[in-house]
Amino acid sequence: HVPSPEWQDQIIYFLMTDRFDDGDSSNNNQGAGEFDPATNAKYSGGDLAGVTRRVDYIRNLGATAVWITPPVANQWWDPLLQYGGYHGYWAENFMAVDKHLGTLDDYKRLSDTLHRAGMYLVQDVVVNHMGNFFTYGSGWSAADPAASFQLNTQSAPRSAPSQAPFHMNDPRDASFRDAAIYHWTPPISNYEDRDQYTQYQLSDLDDLNTENPVVQEALRKSFGYWIQEVGVDAFRIDTALHVRPAFFKDFMSSTDPKAPGMFAAAKATGRDAFLAFGEGFTTDRPYQDTNTRQLDAYMVDPATGEDILPSMINFPLYGTATDVFARGRPTAELSYRIGKTMSLHRRPHLMPSFIDNHDVNRFLVDGSSAGLKQGLLMLMTLPGVPVIYYGTEQSFTEQRGAMFAAGFQSGGTDRFDTASPMYPYIQSATQLRKSNRVFTRGTPTVLKDNAAGPGVLAYRMAHEAARAMVVFNTADQEALLDNLPTGLPAGTVLKNAFAIDGAGQDLTVGADGTVTLKLAARAGFAWIASAQTATPPVASRSLTIAPLGSTNQNGDFTLTGTAGNTAPFQLVIDGDVTHAVTVTPAAGGAWSAVVDTGTMVDPAVRHTAVAYDAATGAVSASVPFHVVRNWTLLAEVGDPAGADTGPRGVEHD
Repeated sequence: HVPSPEWQDQIIYFLMTDRFDDGDSSNNNQGAGEFDPATNAKYSGGDLAGVTRRVDYIRNLGATAVWITPPVANQWWDPLLQYGGYHGYWAENFMAVDKHLGTLDDYKRLSDTLHRAGMYLVQDVVVNHMGNFFTYGSGWSAADPAASFQLNTQSAPRSAPSQAPFHMNDPRDASFRDAAIYHWTPPISNYEDRDQYTQYQLSDLDDLNTENPVVQEALRKSFGYWIQEVGVDAFRIDTALHVRPAFFKDFMSSTDPKAPGMFAAAKATGRDAFLAFGEGFTTDRPYQDTNTRQLDAYMVDPATGEDILPSMINFPLYGTATDVFARGRPTAELSYRIGKTMSLHRRPHLMPSFIDNHDVNRFLVDGSSAGLKQGLLMLMTLPGVPVIYYGTEQSFTEQRGAMFAAGFQSGGTDRFDTASPMYPYIQSATQLRKSNRVFTRGTPTVLKDNAAGPGVLAYRMAHEAARAMVVFNTADQEALLDNLPTGLPAGTVLKNAFAIDGAGQDLTVGADGTVTLKLAARAGFAWIASAQTATPPVASRSLTIAPLGSTNQNGDFTLTGTAGNTAPFQLVIDGDVTHAVTVTPAAGGAWSAVVDTGTMVDPAVRHTAVAYDAATGAVSASVPFHVVRNWTLLAEVGDPAGADTGPRGVEHD
């Protein structure tokens, strides 16, 4: 047992135990037809001993904590789904180690090894459901839970949980039915129905009646056990949104001496800041925050302001960051998401953030290595607890591929290559975070973004007197970062702290407190404001753009301004240097240029124009505008009711 760390300073490495490393091949095949590394549906052979022997590999990457998938005894094979519980989320006994993963002593050895290395152990837990030991046919009735009930009799290794009271899973037995350990419900059919969402079976998994005090006590006892016996430092709580928030108040804060809540169980082992973070698998559409607010309702009771769970995984940030870094969405969408993370959540620094995991595509399925590097730099410089999914450092594309040679989709070789390009990159990014508290404790302020498409995103991090600047260009061509308002005194030297391509340089803040520079495609930088000062850069010419009479334009329009001389310069729209228009001023320096708005169709999008001369460093003030077209209706075609039907004849108007 070790004291709790400051969790906002940690970096978590998340691994799927069965797919990570096989330290003891004798436990691979338990003889139930559940083991076959050739298929993703079955066990591959990874175990706790394998994780233990790779602790140095994980620590050297820069991680300070290891999150493992649930190590508890699982349903090994579900013949109804033709899939196995190698992942750990289909429990049959919450208080036993799955035989494929090793023994209780193996688990204690992992905990001890991590703690002696100055690291921490995060255990994945499930409170919403067990495995799929029963199901319902089409004749389900809420009034008669025995109607159309079916046991999954061919389930391996058994057809019912072995742990009391969860073994009471057959409502045809009156005593089991009345005990109400389960919600006797079929699979969810309507995810918009709150009762179904929290009380029906998710993917046919047997839904626990978490409103039942007997179930609550059993779950507290089950998971408090791992804190006491193994020294677990934190929990990730699976499918938390499928359980009502009131359950978590009891789970975390109960004072029952027979089965205390997790805070009390942890405190008894010297852990005063036990972290529990829930999974809320939900994202938000651009510039919306409905689901973000739903996450917050699991951390803080909206009615009373009381704390519930310390943290939730920041899925909305993941969704927006992936759209921006992998799919080329406007960087303003990520700017919005960062702002909402900070304004809506009480403890954003404790919310784990990630760029891919075991339930979603690997980033590299949709994005590039350059985009992945940007996403990882974002994780390391924003509030939250960064989570690195195993194999990301090896540029995995297979969602649940194995790291060890004999495992699923390994390519027949061990994948613990510390010379793999992404491994040293992550090493340097984790070092940046750990070396600068402004990134672990600071507050972000977005200074620049692009509402029109990929391009610049810039934010300042501030903690006490420390300041840092983080800048990205998410576009696949050069972008102009103009007039960045640093909020720092003129002449302040920004020391290069990180560059994605490794070739960063120091910057000096201009006389007006701004910085302007061109960014290479897919660039990413971090600078730390220093006490050093230098002479502010001064451009040898002055560029201006005359104010527009209206920020709303209904088509192509003309900009005018002054340039001081006749030397050509560039008119840059939305930061796109590659497609900038070269403007040659008339005698005396006056100039005019037509802005082509042919691709600008959304009136809500904020566009910008700026005059820029790379040779002298001159830049005008940025001029914002919107394109609001006068649309004319040319044709209208009605959609008759009943004309659109699906394969079952259901209307889809």
